[in-house]
Amino acid sequence: MKQSIISFITLLFVFPLAVQAENWLTASGQTNQVKPSEYQPIYQLNSGFDAVIRGQNPQTFDVAPGGAQPGFYDPNAPVAPPYGGGLSTPYGGPAPLGHDPFTSSPYAAEPLGNPYGHGVVGPQPVRFGWSTQWDSAFISKASMGTGGSVMVSEMDWRMDYVTQGSQGSTWKLSPEFNYTNLNFRAPLIPTLKDNYYRFAYRMETTSSQQGPLSWRLGFTPAIVTDMQSSLNSGGWNFDADATLYYRSDPRFLWVGGVSYWDRASDFILPNAGVVWTPNQFWEVRAVFPKPRVDVFIGSPMGIPTWLYAGAEYDVKSWQSGELPARGQIQMEEWRAFAGARWESGYWQANMDFGYAFNRKYNLDYGITSDLAPDDAFMMRYGFRY
Repeated sequence: MKQSIISFITLLFVFPLAVQAENWLTASGQTNQVKPSEYQPIYQLNSGFDAVIRGQNPQTFDVAPGGAQPGFYDPNAPVAPPYGGGLSTPYGGPAPLGHDPFTSSPYAAEPLGNPYGHGVVGPQPVRFGWSTQWDSAFISKASMGTGGSVMVSEMDWRMDYVTQGSQGSTWKLSPEFNYTNLNFRAPLIPTLKDNYYRFAYRMETTSSQQGPLSWRLGFTPAIVTDMQSSLNSGGWNFDADATLYYRSDPRFLWVGGVSYWDRASDFILPNAGVVWTPNQFWEVRAVFPKPRVDVFIGSPMGIPTWLYAGAEYDVKSWQSGELPARGQIQMEEWRAFAGARWESGYWQANMDFGYAFNRKYNLDYGITSDLAPDDAFMMRYGFRY
């Protein structure tokens, strides 16, 4: 008897829902009729759900007929989308992974997605909570002016925690660990240990992107040491940066800012330039100190793929217990590279090959000695999830 009563009550709720389902799932004012000669589904998604499914309606850079204003890609049109993938309708089953780079990843590494706007990465929402990344690099053996040689291996780890701030802003808190092996070969005076460590904590806040202006502030204290002696002032780095973004139109984002790097020598550098996204395939970041160009090439084997090339200027230093007067070693160089990046909704990987040049390895212990390593080949790999 109890089962019969429960079944009857359940039917009272389910039947009205089934009757109203057509109104919820079909477009307003339309009806679905089944012709005797052909089959068509009884229900279809309301077109109002398209923007919800896609996450957002990204703007492309197609020129509308008779005007210069950018048009919009229609996700309902059963045609091949402009960024790869096959012929598809929005209701014809799941699209292949990476069919649309605007939604290939619902997450991003930066608090505002890509802070440079859309293009090869596309407008992306914030990934709140934790994410992790691993990077490794190898720089081949290079002769030094002292007559010795050096070979470099690096392993970097970082976790990002992103949370909501006030008035639409975000906070990103990032514990970091970096291991660097400077494989020196004699003669060196004094003989240096090979292993150097960096323990850091990055704090960053970014404003909401309402209107053409937005900004970002960052502060990163770090312990840098070879663990051969107790810490002194040379075992600490205190970095800070402030950046302002101005979007003049969908294709151009202007970047202006300054960075302070606390090393064996102090560095005050511009963080400035322009980001140009001429269409949905290309993104050109002409921004010092890390210029870069990305191009989306499609989804081979169902995985969205980008090619990129760029350069970066970097300076690192560590307290060295092997140096007199508890001195420091400082590594300054440029790195040029080219490679590929793969992305899905859960992970991102990249691999590139490059060249390290304009290298200056200084020993600072009251006097400054330049080890002057030659240019060298570089290989890097990264994984994020």
